[in-house]
Amino acid sequence: MKVLISCDYSPASEFVLQEAQKFLMAFNQPEVHVYSVIDIGVISATGLYNNTEVVKSMNEQAEEIGKWAQKIFTGTEVHFSTEVGYPAEMVVQKAINIGADLIILGTHGKTGISRMVIGSVAENVLRHTSCKTLIIPVKHVKNG
Repeated sequence: MKVLISCDYSPASEFVLQEAQKFLMAFNQPEVHVYSVIDIGVISATGLYNNTEVVKSMNEQAEEIGKWAQKIFTGTEVHFSTEVGYPAEMVVQKAINIGADLIILGTHGKTGISRMVIGSVAENVLRHTSCKTLIIPVKHVKNG
């Protein structure tokens, strides 16, 4: 079974990885792909796209997610990658590219204005993929 686990740059990413690992224990040696997307919409809207320090920092955070994944999935080969783009679009495309049987991602449970402005990656992935998808609520995970 090929599994794509999508992580953002929030502290909730480690929680999503831990919950995914618990769920995947029931499967015999799943092929785990951890994927992180640097949101081009956010860095473009803030004018930070050409700021090499910001992009470098985001890449370092993405590498940290890869390290967490390797630690959490001890004994399992973890494929890690990160790209710049629109998160929902990129997650759906990555799932197609690797032939994923399952996508696992978290949702922050935003509602109202914040959801309208920011959108919901989880909802957009659900709407545009034909792959089985497991959504892990992370609203209770504290930032910082």
